[in-house]
Amino acid sequence: MSNEDKEIHYAIGAHHFDSATSEEKQEALRQIIELHDAEITRQVLALGMNTQEEDLVRIEAWRALGMAGTSPLLTEILEAAGKLVRNPEEDEDVQIYALMALVLLPVTEAEIGLALDVIQSDAYILVRSAAFDIVKVNKHRPHAVLVLESLQTHPEFGTAAVRELQSIPGRDH
Repeated sequence: MSNEDKEIHYAIGAHHFDSATSEEKQEALRQIIELHDAEITRQVLALGMNTQEEDLVRIEAWRALGMAGTSPLLTEILEAAGKLVRNPEEDEDVQIYALMALVLLPVTEAEIGLALDVIQSDAYILVRSAAFDIVKVNKHRPHAVLVLESLQTHPEFGTAAVRELQSIPGRDH
């Protein structure tokens, strides 16, 4: 464990973290620039999913989870983000940060499909925009290209979808 991991581990350790104030939790989460340690990642994911936790803490947790691209818990993170985003009772700001974490992570077709579902829903426009960002950053992948093609006539994202399709190198316009 690196010194940075040790510091973060101490800062968000279960015993210490349970008694920490919201501000202390936010500060500890802000210190995370990458997540490799499975135990720390598990704790951060639990915070991000805990609806009893303050939204600002959960937002910081999802921001940190976006740094877990090489985590052994990546599949769990992707599944948790999908569950959170699909929950209509969930706070929209937390949903946005969960989607933005997916923008930073190596996603599967399932998350690209989730993004399309959100874009086509009646969700708040900023939630839908965050979902579109997932498709946009993955436009080099065949499934994302299909999603962009399906969105070309979308009233809000059609122009952006066309622009993204045109920006793909080697693609016929």
